[in-house]
Amino acid sequence: MSKIDGTRRKELVAEYKQQKTTGGVYRIFNQETGKSLIKGDINLEAVENRLRFSQKINTPFTLALQQDWNLYGPDVFEVEVLEETKQGAEESLGAFKDRLKRMAELWKEKYPPQQIY
Repeated sequence: MSKIDGTRRKELVAEYKQQKTTGGVYRIFNQETGKSLIKGDINLEAVENRLRFSQKINTPFTLALQQDWNLYGPDVFEVEVLEETKQGAEESLGAFKDRLKRMAELWKEKYPPQQIY
C-alpha cells in the first residue's frame, strides 16, 4: 500500500469535506407493533447500513428500540426514508442538523403519539 504525501492528503481531506451528503428524515418502523422511531440524519445511506448491521449482530439500532427489539427480534424493523434534502452550499453542518431535527419533528406530528418511540 503506497503512502500519500502530505499535500495530496490535505487535498483529499478538503475534497471530502466539500462533499454534500444526502440527509433527510427517516423512520424505523416496527412491523409488529406499528410504532415508529422518526429522526433526521445528515447521511441517510449510513442510517440504512447501521440498521442492517444492527440486525446482523442482533444489537438494537438505538436504545429507544431496546425493549421491542428484545421482544420481537431485529427482523421486524425496517427503515423508510420519509424526506430527503441536501445541505445548502452556505449552510453550516450545525445548521443542517438543526434543520433536519425540525423536519423530523414535523413528521412526528403526522403520527399518533402512541405510535412514536
